[in-house]
Amino acid sequence: MDNNKTVVMDTKETTDKISRSLLAWLNSWTGKSLTISYEFLPSNEPGMALSTIQGAYITRQYIRGAYEGQYQFKVIYRLQPSSNNARLSADETLDALGDWAMTEKPLPDLGGGKVAKKITCNTRAAMFARYDDGSEDHQIMMTLDYISI
Repeated sequence: MDNNKTVVMDTKETTDKISRSLLAWLNSWTGKSLTISYEFLPSNEPGMALSTIQGAYITRQYIRGAYEGQYQFKVIYRLQPSSNNARLSADETLDALGDWAMTEKPLPDLGGGKVAKKITCNTRAAMFARYDDGSEDHQIMMTLDYISI
């Protein structure tokens, strides 16, 4: 996306549908030991969550009404690590999820005239927050590119 262009948000309905479809699709990955929730992490136990970064936005519009869009998201893994091995395992799990998401076919069925084209990992997993109770949040950031037909 060109940083000089004005960001045009897609509809809330589109963002909500993509969130639901993507959440179900991510939960089909067999490499995780936890169910991925939407925008929720428990405070004192391990958990994983899908979090939208800014909602879906339109990157290119066509004369006849079709358009291309992106949905930026992250998956957060909260844990209470007892060792460096636990921290590394959390990052390895998120990286494996990202690798799976970039190669798994078919991509999520978005419905509503939207078709998923690809998923890209924008980052590898890393810790982004540590809390007073010893919990840590690790994250991986990704983008889903789609078209509206």
